Amino acid sequence: MTDFTRLTRTDWLGLADAFYRHLDTTFARLTAPGWERHTAYVGWRARDVLAHMTSAMPVNFREVLGRALADNPSAPPEFDTFTRNAREVRRRRTTPVADLLDEFHRELDALLATYRRMSDAEWEKPAWFFVGRVRVRTLFLVQLADNVLHERDLLAANGAWRGLDPAYAAPLVDWFLREYRPATFRPERSDGLRATMRYRLTGAAGGEWSLTVADGTCRVERHAPARSDVTLEADAEQLFAAAQARAAPWVGRLARSVDWVRGPARAEDVAAALTGIASLGWALALRRIRVTGNRLIANRLTRAFWHFWERTAMTRTNIAKG
Repeated sequence: MTDFTRLTRTDWLGLADAFYRHLDTTFARLTAPGWERHTAYVGWRARDVLAHMTSAMPVNFREVLGRALADNPSAPPEFDTFTRNAREVRRRRTTPVADLLDEFHRELDALLATYRRMSDAEWEKPAWFFVGRVRVRTLFLVQLADNVLHERDLLAANGAWRGLDPAYAAPLVDWFLREYRPATFRPERSDGLRATMRYRLTGAAGGEWSLTVADGTCRVERHAPARSDVTLEADAEQLFAAAQARAAPWVGRLARSVDWVRGPARAEDVAAALTGIASLGWALALRRIRVTGNRLIANRLTRAFWHFWERTAMTRTNIAKG
């Protein structure tokens, strides 16, 4: 287990450089048929995932980063994450993969150059993301973590995934639990709730964490609690994937066949909800994630957090908060 807060901006950039060099090797391994295979991510093919990885940089990350560095850490005029991303993926649906890769590298180089030029003080500046108020470093870590999982999507779809590299996975899992997870907390749903959950994770990024909810607040610390109401045990990668709605490709294809039921504007919400619920449900049913302890408290804790497939509602709520 690695303490993500001990890594400096320079450390994180070094890890990102190593990961993206490795990602280039992954890209080169995929054949033309491989780019057409369906992945575990919301019913998208491998080439659609690449289009998402590419378009997210200018459409989402560059905009909020620019606003933060200009001392304007507020939501852009349009920030419906699912809708924006899906629209850009559709625009690139027939773009040759070689052109997508060129665009990916141009956008990535420009974004990383911004992080290299900034000062350590700017790294800690307030920023905005759909989970609400964050810091500039959080934008960097969200994108890196997103792409780590997307590499998994690409390789798993082609039967070539061999597991997370602990060099970057360990600090990212620590960040995900200690900073990102509390950012999704919903205090309005925790009235009267006082509880402690123990995370006991195994695998390349394993370790133990303690999540505490009390008096409308949530915090996560890097240690096993003295006592807990609920214990969650899982391989860290399995937990990460389930939390981010990675489901079997056939589930994604099914979700895409009915994503119209709530209208075009909610299609991405429908696909994400179906894949997200299926992913978590299968992980629990197959005991890839095991939850023990007080079931009533476990259910209350589940309700007290936003989930991946609720990003549109979470975004609107956080924008309304200002």
